Amino acid sequence: MTIKRITFLQELLSFMGLEGRLHLDWISSAEAQKFVQVVTDFTEKIKSLGPSPLSGDFDLSAIASSCEAAQDAVSVEGG
Repeated sequence: MTIKRITFLQELLSFMGLEGRLHLDWISSAEAQKFVQVVTDFTEKIKSLGPSPLSGDFDLSAIASSCEAAQDAVSVEGG
């Protein structure tokens, strides 16, 4: 279920012009070095993308409708 949600959020962010700003990685509590590397890499990626392309007023009603429709579709699929 988590993968479906992350995929949906990535698509939504891409639609909003914010692609590449969400990352999921499975890390054990015993993997401190991996955690540090993942956070460092993602931080560098975000910095390279620069500031958010969204500025000023942004109409969230269309996005809210899309989210509701997608959520309804996932509920119908049983996921």
